[in-house]
Amino acid sequence: MPVVSIIVPVYNAEKYIERCINSLRCQTLSDIEIILVDDSSTDSSLDMCKKMAEADSRIKVIHKENEGAGLARNAALSIASGKYIGFLDSDDYVEKDMFETLYNKAKEYSSDLVMSGVRFVDGNMFSEEGECVKKSYFDSDTHFEGEEDLKKLRMGIVGATPDDKDDSKYGMSIWKNLFRAEIIRDNKITFNSEREMLSEDALFMVDYISCIKKATGINEAFYNYCRNDSSISKSYKKDRFEKSLVFVSEVEKRFGKDISKEEYQIYTDRFWQAMCRVLCSQEIMYARDKGISYKELKPRLKAICTHKLSVRVFNDYPIGTLPLKQRIFAYCMKKRLYPLLKVLVGLRSK
Repeated sequence: MPVVSIIVPVYNAEKYIERCINSLRCQTLSDIEIILVDDSSTDSSLDMCKKMAEADSRIKVIHKENEGAGLARNAALSIASGKYIGFLDSDDYVEKDMFETLYNKAKEYSSDLVMSGVRFVDGNMFSEEGECVKKSYFDSDTHFEGEEDLKKLRMGIVGATPDDKDDSKYGMSIWKNLFRAEIIRDNKITFNSEREMLSEDALFMVDYISCIKKATGINEAFYNYCRNDSSISKSYKKDRFEKSLVFVSEVEKRFGKDISKEEYQIYTDRFWQAMCRVLCSQEIMYARDKGISYKELKPRLKAICTHKLSVRVFNDYPIGTLPLKQRIFAYCMKKRLYPLLKVLVGLRSK
């Protein structure tokens, strides 16, 4: 039995898959298995995966019908044999000591979840090519134990308090973390499809943390998140707004089981105003790139900013506590200053 199983969903990743898998094959922790799940790629990804499996017995390849990354991960979870589980996206790569460090921390602290940071290679959707930003969520080894600590961790995965710099206090993504396989298996925790809702990995995190006794965050960043045109989080999706609404509903349903609305709403409201910022930005950038007129763009922006959830959040949320750039953007969305939003996005994305 390997100590860590690393799951990689693969779809049309021929440009990146070799870099991704080589970063796993070079891990200082050698006792791993690498599960590649080909989601019916139409390029050479599957052949490349098979070739790498022939060269390294630790690699397993699954081929399945195309259903998206979330369900691809579920297929791998059903066969994973490691004591711990890690995740990696096929267009990203990791530092060579990532899984040894996370595994050692899990053993040292008897933690069910170990969380680290991320390196944004080429930054975010507004950054210049070649920019790299390191993000750590913890100043030192930080532990979450007991009901109240773990509640705050769940809420801080989805959102943040008004005085926090970032919109998610601890980061929503699964791929910078290490999970105990037994907990996933015993509690039948699975991924939703990203075709149904946004941030299926954040829901996985919320479900998982609901079942654990201890989590640890460390001041390290091993995961290289790479910007490219095909990244799900950066590519334009016409139904992203609707999926975001479904996500908020699902989060509130989960939080509502053991957390009062008065406690969690400030976190989900932070998420929603941040999501509106991303949605409006993507609509504006897509319209610019496709030559879509402002007349056609305006109804999309209006649908986001005038939705009843957006209206309530912008009216209730203490916008004045946000970092300056977020504050300006939120004010423009609240007041429906769509031309000014275009200017702001244009300035940031130059």
